Amino acid sequence: MARLYAQLFTLVFLVVGVVGLFLGDASHVSNGQAGGNLGSVTLHLTWFRDAVDLGFAAVFAWVGFVAPRHAGRLAVGAAGVVLVVLAIAGFIIGDNDQATKGHADLNFPLVLNVFDMVAGGLAVLCALGTLEDEPEAGRA
Repeated sequence: MARLYAQLFTLVFLVVGVVGLFLGDASHVSNGQAGGNLGSVTLHLTWFRDAVDLGFAAVFAWVGFVAPRHAGRLAVGAAGVVLVVLAIAGFIIGDNDQATKGHADLNFPLVLNVFDMVAGGLAVLCALGTLEDEPEAGRA
């Protein structure tokens, strides 16, 4: 399960990261609204968040196409935990129109918090549902 999840979410995080690079940075405020949005959808993306998303895409690409099953399971589980922690932090910290409540160059609008929670929760579940290869029985 972790390999299939990683193959799918490689594409998802690659699209999110690359599109985020083109949307701009939330540090630029005009007319009371921070940048980094997609139309009327408040994302408040920053360059650092785009780099984090592209980092997840790289990890998931490695797991989905190269990594052995055990290492892939651990990497997807760890990435899932990081995403869930980001989502929980986002729900606690929150966001505003000027994107001034962010920490560590990350902003936490509701859309990103829900995305992180869903992606992270699925990653943890897929890591837990991945079956390990059985070791070969020794020959007598």
